[in-house]
Amino acid sequence: MLLLLLLLFMKIISHGPSTMATQVLGPHHPAAEDPLSFRLLQTFSFANHSWEYTQVSGWLDPFELQISFGCRMHSGKVSENFLNGAYQGSDFLSFQGNFWKPSPGAGSQAQEVCKVLNHYRVIKEIVQRLLIDTCPRYLAGLLEAGKSELERQVKPEAWVSKGSSPGPGRLLLVCHVSGFHPKPVWVMWMRGEQEQLGTQRGELLPNVDRTWYLRVTLNVAAGEAVGLTCRVKHSSLGGHDIIIHWDGYPIFLICVCLAVLVTVVILVLVDSWFKKQSSNQSVCSPHVPNPAFPTEANIQEPKISGSFLCLAQKSWIKNRFLKKLKISLSQL
Repeated sequence: MLLLLLLLFMKIISHGPSTMATQVLGPHHPAAEDPLSFRLLQTFSFANHSWEYTQVSGWLDPFELQISFGCRMHSGKVSENFLNGAYQGSDFLSFQGNFWKPSPGAGSQAQEVCKVLNHYRVIKEIVQRLLIDTCPRYLAGLLEAGKSELERQVKPEAWVSKGSSPGPGRLLLVCHVSGFHPKPVWVMWMRGEQEQLGTQRGELLPNVDRTWYLRVTLNVAAGEAVGLTCRVKHSSLGGHDIIIHWDGYPIFLICVCLAVLVTVVILVLVDSWFKKQSSNQSVCSPHVPNPAFPTEANIQEPKISGSFLCLAQKSWIKNRFLKKLKISLSQL
């Protein structure tokens, strides 16, 4: 259809009914020995999930014709469409409603061409169907075919680092966000709930796995970096923002508090267990004296020996437990 419009446009401009071409665009007399050529280039652009734009360019020696058209859908219905024509790189005419209209500033040439085109009722009906029916159905088919890609959600990973020093006494804080899809993402350096206006957003770069990477920086005085965070908002996070602390102290303090709490609970339980074992006479009770040697020395010696063994056993268990606890804490 677009090729037909270009050919029709070309015919009107180059020949036209009777003397139309001469009246509108002036005489054109290509040398008989010079071969004429016609080239057509059609480009499809998809800005987002509801906007499709098509541009067609045609070159006929010695002048250039261009036609572009597109449509926008909202909630399954067409909300906007257009078809524009250009001659020699300048806006020339457009199709609005059911009529061809000259572009502002195109002059009498465009008015005369539109007058001729408006006589072709069948062409006007075809153009209407192209904009109102064909373009939306084509766009809907593309959306259905690419639905899985459009709905693909990949959560981002984020980390912070220090960039090259921007000057004496200053720091360049860098927040890296990578591996997210779809492309739209919000990243900002924050102090509490206050956005830092000096945040600089880099260019969104593609990863090899069809996800995206973004680098966001903040130039601050060295003494003002404490307490800053990088916050990331993305559709894949379900409203749960990623918050990365620059100094890392909040996370470290939480880990330390948890470790201390767990250690205290373990020590209380162990102490309770030792007390229970001490009260159990079957475990650490004095040695029963031999009735064959009913002397005072023989009676006292087993008691001392039994108590020593019990204390030694307790000491060995405690030392072993503390050693394991020390190793576990060193690994945190």
